[in-house]
Amino acid sequence: MASWAKLREPESNWLGAVLGLAAIALLAGSVLTAPVVVSAGWDAPHSEPPPKAEPYPPIAPDADAGASFIHNFGDGHDPTRWYKSNFSYPSAHPAWLARQIHFYDDRVELELRRKRVGDKIFAGAEYQRRGFYSFGRYEVVMTPAPGSGTVSSMFTHTDGNFDEPHDEIDIEFLGKDLTMVTGNYFTDGATYRYLELPLGFDASKEVHLYAFEWTPDEIRWYANDKLLHTATAAEHPIPQTPGRIIINLWTGSKWQYDWHGRPTFPDGTRAAYYCLSFLKAGDTGPQCSDSFDPVAANAAVPGK
Repeated sequence: MASWAKLREPESNWLGAVLGLAAIALLAGSVLTAPVVVSAGWDAPHSEPPPKAEPYPPIAPDADAGASFIHNFGDGHDPTRWYKSNFSYPSAHPAWLARQIHFYDDRVELELRRKRVGDKIFAGAEYQRRGFYSFGRYEVVMTPAPGSGTVSSMFTHTDGNFDEPHDEIDIEFLGKDLTMVTGNYFTDGATYRYLELPLGFDASKEVHLYAFEWTPDEIRWYANDKLLHTATAAEHPIPQTPGRIIINLWTGSKWQYDWHGRPTFPDGTRAAYYCLSFLKAGDTGPQCSDSFDPVAANAAVPGK
């Protein structure tokens, strides 16, 4: 891999290299039709400007009380209820690019690329529900992105950006080992513990339903209809603050490599999301699990 310093050689060196290549092309009877790009593990030697930081959008009109909902991603983007992250900020996360969110007839796909954006060397994708949601059952039908270094997520989250404590509940997949789903939660910034929950299958090869149930005293994680783990307030305080529902695909910084693996994933790797639902505690109504047919869903998986 070429070093960043090497890519910033004096202009005279670049000019000489380009003129030399042009001469070779002409002698061979060809025409030099594209600029010279030096491979450095990302798309181009120079970064594109970072997206302008955008404020988080107002919540959806029907989300004041965190109402139950079911959303099939094949319905396309609804800007009144969903928000495409398109900003970069100082953190371990990549730049978020809205153009790396791709809609299809039955799903949305989030893309992760080796792309310099400002001071970031990766660009990921993040999509969030416009509202704050609390106790209840959260379901997602998805396939995570393959490749070491990838993190495919569905989670609730709030922090100081909303003048609230950092509360968070996670469903995450690490591309280095997709025979497990990982879980964790934070209460006022304090983490529970990192869970590695075996699945018995490769989550990137088939569509499955994952869920967690959040009550004032417990959090329970599921794969399909199988209970994987229960966390209780006796072990660690349970989050109490309503949070945004977010799906994203990202890779972190070097200090996270021991956790999610070195970022050797194929450029442009994607996670696919088909359905996401929230059933508020005490409510009855439709959820992803009511209509999810794993046989039909997997028959439609690209490449199967």
